[in-house]
Formats: sequence, C-alpha cells, structure tokens
Amino acid sequence: MLMSRRSYARGNLIDPAPNQAQLATVLQAAMTVPDHGNIKPWRFIVVQGQGIQDLSLLVQDKYAGSMSEQHLNAFVREIASTPMMIFVCSNLVLEHHVPVLDQQMAGAAACEHILLAAHALGFAGIWHSLEADDGLHRLLNLKTEDSVLGVLSIGTPKRTSRAKRKSFTEFTQTWDRKHGLQEWSP
Repeated sequence: MLMSRRSYARGNLIDPAPNQAQLATVLQAAMTVPDHGNIKPWRFIVVQGQGIQDLSLLVQDKYAGSMSEQHLNAFVREIASTPMMIFVCSNLVLEHHVPVLDQQMAGAAACEHILLAAHALGFAGIWHSLEADDGLHRLLNLKTEDSVLGVLSIGTPKRTSRAKRKSFTEFTQTWDRKHGLQEWSP
C-alpha cells in the first residue's frame, strides 16, 4: 500500500470524498504518529461542501491583483472543484520541554498519515503548503506562533496512474568511523 501512494493534483480529484465514518478513520490514523512528549501539537480543520465554495471566493479576493487573472481563475476553479480539504495547523505548546521543531514535525507526520489513510481507503490526495498571513490566522483562529503545516486536498481520482519513483539508493549513504560517508551498497 505504501509503494502505490502518489499525489494527485486537485484538478484530478472528484467526488466522492471520504464520508463521515471514513473521515473519522483517516483523522484517527493521524493521531497515531510519532509525537515526542505525546502532546498532539496540531489541529485539523475540515472544509467541504459549501465551505469549499466559500474558501474559493476568499482565495479569489485575497489574490486578486497579485497574479494574472488567467492564473487566478484557474486556481480558484481548482479549489472550488476539490471535494474536501483538511488544514493541518500547528497548535504549539511553547512552554513545553519538547522543542518547537519536534512539535512541527509531529504535525507534518500527521499530514502524511492522513494521506496514507485516505489512500488505504481508496481515496487520493495532495499536500500543499500555504503561507499563513494575518487574515488566514484570523480565519482559522490560529495563534501568532502557529502555522498551516499542510493543506490536504482529498477526493477520488478521475484517473489513476503509477508514479515514477526514484531509487532510494540515490538518497542514501552509509557511515562508520573508519570509512566515513560512503555511497549505499547493498
């Protein structure tokens, strides 16, 4: 299952999205990630149905004038056609002994688990980042120190395809004291 997961562009995602029971399974899977201190420094904001339409209008207003009209219209259409979006936001505990970076990485792992769980249930998705400005902070009720770790778009793929994968050997080295870093050799 892990080897067949791939990202699908928002424009390639159609209804149905996970139903409430499936969504509960997906979000519960995210709660199983490695989490230094077991503090669960994230929260999930699910947007679907009319919320997607409302969000696409907010995006259109926010980016009007900062990108070409053609690009903006395509971006807004892509968002408006997305069956479900899950914002994974940090909810940092600053006074905790667990470093902020560890807390953010736990939230990023929650993003990954959401996509894997959705894939296991037959859905597809993609992970986008989003710069959280003051307006988005207010809209999502984020604390100043928090951020959007991932915007996960989820639905059913129009067409399925296999992703071309690079070999892990291109990204892996071994190390020992005697030889230092060396290229991977099975």
